[in-house]
Amino acid sequence: MTGSFEKAPSATPESSSRAVIAPRGHWAWKGGGAPHALRLGNIVYVGGQMSLNATGDIVGANNIEAQTANAFENLSALLREAGTSMEELMKLHTYYLFGGESTAATEYWERMTRVRLKYLADPGPAATAVRVKGVPTSDQMIGIDGIAVIGGDKFRIMPKHRWDWSMPTPFSQGWKVGNKVFVGGQISADMKGKTVAANDVGAQTRNIMGFIHAVLVDGGAEWRDLVTLKICFKHSGSDKNARALSNEILDVVRDTIPAPRPALTAFGVDLLYEGLVLEIDGFAVLGEKTKIVPPGSATWVSMPSFEVAWRAGSEIYLGAICAPGGAGLQAQAEASIERVRRTLLDAGADFRNLVKVTVFFVAGPEDATGATAHQIVAKALDDYFPSPGPVVTIVRVPGLHHEGQLFQIDGLAVCGSS
Repeated sequence: MTGSFEKAPSATPESSSRAVIAPRGHWAWKGGGAPHALRLGNIVYVGGQMSLNATGDIVGANNIEAQTANAFENLSALLREAGTSMEELMKLHTYYLFGGESTAATEYWERMTRVRLKYLADPGPAATAVRVKGVPTSDQMIGIDGIAVIGGDKFRIMPKHRWDWSMPTPFSQGWKVGNKVFVGGQISADMKGKTVAANDVGAQTRNIMGFIHAVLVDGGAEWRDLVTLKICFKHSGSDKNARALSNEILDVVRDTIPAPRPALTAFGVDLLYEGLVLEIDGFAVLGEKTKIVPPGSATWVSMPSFEVAWRAGSEIYLGAICAPGGAGLQAQAEASIERVRRTLLDAGADFRNLVKVTVFFVAGPEDATGATAHQIVAKALDDYFPSPGPVVTIVRVPGLHHEGQLFQIDGLAVCGSS
């Protein structure tokens, strides 16, 4: 073990109510890995699902339709094993790889989505889909994760003030389930899926914030109820230009959302529709919440004016935590995970309470597929998280918000039964 803190033990009263979902013959990473899904009470958390077989080999190499079908078959199998189905999938993230010209991106997305439509329920989940550099490596073209809620009062949110996709889909703009509001990925588009305010970052951000607010209001929520916000900003190859774009976006978001603000995740992507420069989704919880301010966090490199984490009842929502600078990927990963530990401790929890994490990493040009960087990331998670740990999604992106940043991690923890 290379870090400065100890791996948590495998079982505690707080985490004993979680059920690991493991269908027979399900795919596996070479050399092990995190649980594929966890069920806590009536909520099922699904980690990144790939097009791999039980020995960790790729199924459908270089074929987006085949890989999409296999990933969704795996997601469906997990939900069935957990006692639910696609009808109760409330949130879906799709990370996919496409290296062609941006003018062909919509056609490619539609090819992928025609396969997704064979598996999605109608109405479908609040969804976010973004183009990345690998899931987690460039030979794996798609990865998906999500959250399902079994039973309960559900209300589909489709505001009058909204945009639509370029082809008919069952996706939802949002879902309200109990006191939670899932906000799907919002873009600056019209009712035909055409970009509005092409390449105008300020106008697009204001449009998107308007769409998010409409989803919140229809779900009985307001800005104060947002606990997390995920900003995907266009990264076209220049780190400097991408950071400037991200900062412009954050300026508009700060002006729109009054303090205290949600915990934030931001990462570079390429976008679906030509002229788009960002996409944002979020998660809101109605009722009392407590912001988490870990000791020493004022010295962390973070997003100014956004919270590190929120606790709402038994749930702890962490924004992206990082430790950039001159250090390499391994050192950044270990330092970031240590900051996750401190944040959880300040919220009355520890690693054993984590149920879902997402890691975004940047690989250097010498690491063509991202495989070496992925091994570093996977080992860091395995070293410090308990077994069974949280479900995990690992995504390679072209860049992150801070200069020199190679790694960030966000997540959700649950203290006791949900």
